Amino acid sequence: MSTFFYSIKTSFILFPLVAFFFTLPYMIRQYHKYGSINSYRSIIIYSFLLYLMSAYFLVILPLPSIESVSSMTNPAYNLQPFHFISEILHKTNFHVSDFATYFPTLKNPVVYEAFFNILLTLPFGVYLHYYFKCNFKQTFFYSLCFSLFFELTQLSGLYFIYPRSYRVFDVDDLILNTFGGVVGYFFGSLFLKFLPSRDDIDKVSLEKGKNVSFLRRSLAFFLDLLLFLFFFLAILFLLKERLTVLLFVVCYLFISFMYFVLFPILLKGRTLGMKYLKLRFFSSKDSIKWYQYFLYYFTLVFEYIVLPFIMLFIGFILWKKNIFSGEIYHYYFISILFFLFMTLIISLLKRIFKMNFFYESISRLKVESTIISK
Repeated sequence: MSTFFYSIKTSFILFPLVAFFFTLPYMIRQYHKYGSINSYRSIIIYSFLLYLMSAYFLVILPLPSIESVSSMTNPAYNLQPFHFISEILHKTNFHVSDFATYFPTLKNPVVYEAFFNILLTLPFGVYLHYYFKCNFKQTFFYSLCFSLFFELTQLSGLYFIYPRSYRVFDVDDLILNTFGGVVGYFFGSLFLKFLPSRDDIDKVSLEKGKNVSFLRRSLAFFLDLLLFLFFFLAILFLLKERLTVLLFVVCYLFISFMYFVLFPILLKGRTLGMKYLKLRFFSSKDSIKWYQYFLYYFTLVFEYIVLPFIMLFIGFILWKKNIFSGEIYHYYFISILFFLFMTLIISLLKRIFKMNFFYESISRLKVESTIISK
């Protein structure tokens, strides 16, 4: 039992770190598919992630030393099906007709190890049926593959990190784990009776996705910046032998125009980031002109990126020329951070009260969702 609690504790300790790296791709995927992030769905997905981590750690932990594994002489595998039944009959006094033997039998390690093998994959079957909408055959197949992955992980000595397996590849574990997933499938039917179905969750998410959240817009802009940098750096790499300051500026202006003006024209009011997150520009007064895209992104980038950078650069120059002392420069730097913080707060308030952003007022463009609910 100490090994069990150690593995679970380890998964809970590492879960925040794994969740941190998982969150951004998860958010992008949810906005792409539904246009919103459903809190109930998030609980299901993150609990499933925690379950997978816990199950994996139960299989591989605790990790022995390489020296101790090298000296092992026990068999690396058991290929005899249902060997655990003969072990139970051999190592216990179990008799079907004698109820007094039931409880002592349950306390025997052979029995509760078999029980824990079933319990290990039971939640897997629940998730497959309840959220991933798998039928019985699919649940059986995926549970078998899930169990086989665990057994091969053990047989390979944790992907050949160890010179041999430090746990036995057991066909009985394969059978019991698969059976656990099947049992979980029927438990999943109970969840469907008391909790909202996947279709209900999707319907609510799509309906909510008709509105454009501030986070969704920000992620689209973040994706656009990453793609813009990719194109820009790719051009610089191709021209690295002939690169000059003038050519650098020309390339920057060309990629900026291509990505933030030409792409929205060709993609009917969408950049690549906006297209992926199901967003597009619209103008309530007339058809969109090319210069409106330019004004939108120029004012947006200037307000949130260029202006703070200019302020930092000016402060650095004044400090290098000894016009600012080190202490004054620190206050200046803090004031810039405060400016950025207040800009974010004002943007959030504008979003809450449905007021136009500065770049929206200048360009006369707004962003709408292209999500269509089913």
